[in-house]
Amino acid sequence: MATNITKVYLLNTPLEDDMKNTLYFADDTAQHNYFVNTIGKTYNNVSYQSETRTFRCPDHIDKVRQYNYIMWQNTAYSNKWFYAFIKEMVYVSDGYTDVIFEVDPLQTYMFDISVRPSFVEREHTNNDTVGNNTQPENVELGPYVKNSTAGTLQYGPDEMFYCVGVSDIVGSLTYQPSSIVNGLPNGLYYIFTPYMSTLHNIVEIYDDAGKANAIYTMFVMPKQLLYLHPKSGSIGSWAYRTSTWSYTGASSGFTASFDVYVPNFGGYDPEDWDLTGRIMSDLVVPVPQVVGQSYTPRNKKLLTFPYCYFNISNNTGTTVTYHYEDFKNTPKFNIDGVICAGCSTKFYPTNYKNMNIFTGDLQDNTYDYGVTGGKYPTISWNSDSYTNWLTQNAVNIGIGVGSTVLSTVAGLGMGNVGGAVASFVGGVSNAVSQVYEASLIPDQAKGNTNVGDLNYTAHKNKFTVYPLSIKPEYAEIIDDYFDLFGYKTNRVKVPYVAHRQTWWYTKTINANITGNIPNDELNKIKDAYNNGLTFWRDASNFLNYGVSNGVVS
Repeated sequence: MATNITKVYLLNTPLEDDMKNTLYFADDTAQHNYFVNTIGKTYNNVSYQSETRTFRCPDHIDKVRQYNYIMWQNTAYSNKWFYAFIKEMVYVSDGYTDVIFEVDPLQTYMFDISVRPSFVEREHTNNDTVGNNTQPENVELGPYVKNSTAGTLQYGPDEMFYCVGVSDIVGSLTYQPSSIVNGLPNGLYYIFTPYMSTLHNIVEIYDDAGKANAIYTMFVMPKQLLYLHPKSGSIGSWAYRTSTWSYTGASSGFTASFDVYVPNFGGYDPEDWDLTGRIMSDLVVPVPQVVGQSYTPRNKKLLTFPYCYFNISNNTGTTVTYHYEDFKNTPKFNIDGVICAGCSTKFYPTNYKNMNIFTGDLQDNTYDYGVTGGKYPTISWNSDSYTNWLTQNAVNIGIGVGSTVLSTVAGLGMGNVGGAVASFVGGVSNAVSQVYEASLIPDQAKGNTNVGDLNYTAHKNKFTVYPLSIKPEYAEIIDDYFDLFGYKTNRVKVPYVAHRQTWWYTKTINANITGNIPNDELNKIKDAYNNGLTFWRDASNFLNYGVSNGVVS
């Protein structure tokens, strides 16, 4: 029987028998060189060592108790090195100590096994680009706060027009307004002006002409709605031109002359234009480079939802959440709108969720992710009922009095002078009475108001962007957690190896690992993967989570 054929070394390493952490080596040579450099005691030509036994060390216990690891090689049978944890040391005599050990299967069989595709629950990613890792994590987020670095942004038009919709043009305009608005036939003619005084002039004209009812609507609208983009081509233009409105009353002598704007399509067929005006194009929402207010995360997952995102509010109760990582590059938005009472506007992304964007065509799929704007104010106006009634009924009054005279003359011819005179006086009296009664009718308020008035007065008829994130306190806690345990993965794959500078974590469920090794040792290796295992490149940084651990390209 062979004797004195075994080398046994006692070592001091950072490895522990819970196998939550281990060292990574590219090959068995690198592995052997590391452990040889940690040798504290060397024993050559000792008895054969099995993988499960006690090594009787020819030294006093006090000379060896500082060691925690053992390696040996049974040279008479193979060149394989075995590595094991020292579990216990037992004093035998002043010259002997029993060293009880247990094989470290991770190091002993590191190059004898193959990790097959397994369900990887967690691991450190090999691509920490923002948006590449979005699996939900079961972590406490705490309250959200406004990200002060990005700031609060407001988008929307600043210059406003007043619009009057009439069913008939009274007087004359240099240019006749189009009855096609928003690319569709419209029963009204829309007149635009930036001046409130012009609205008063228009009401006076229609009252004087007795056509107050031809004014159907007045409302506030963004001037930019008149800047349209043709469907063919990318160059748009202002779709209005200056027109002088002139009016002279037929009987009253009232005159008025002032400038207004009327729709103008610049030679284009109105149907060739978009149905909506593009108020603003490709508004940029900055992507914050920090999370919270003053914390820069190491793990880029903290720059994605739900740790970091932004809301867009229409300031009337509707808020939509957007994820930075779902945008292609920098988040961009358009604002579109149509001309109508209250106006309809929409704030929508142009490069979101890989939607198809067609240049010049507003009917893109990102409309579904837009925010509808709040309404702009509609305007109330006072129509002079007396002037309007008098104009409407002036001819009728003349006819009524003339009829009374004719009746009187006829009556005189019949000898009924008293009755005829009474009839004449009564007819005139009735006509005058109607005029008097009409003059008593108060001026009639028309139109209506809506909640848009409040936002308009407060300059909130815009879309407000609120960048939000978790508080720095929670961000730091989660960042530390990601440092230790990587990201949720939940995929069937071969775990990443050697893809980080210093360490990487892997946790599987029912790991698939094969190898020509003892079955009980193979099961221990599987258990280590299933319980969660961290590999370290360098023993000098073992368990040091404060050093850099970027992705190795």
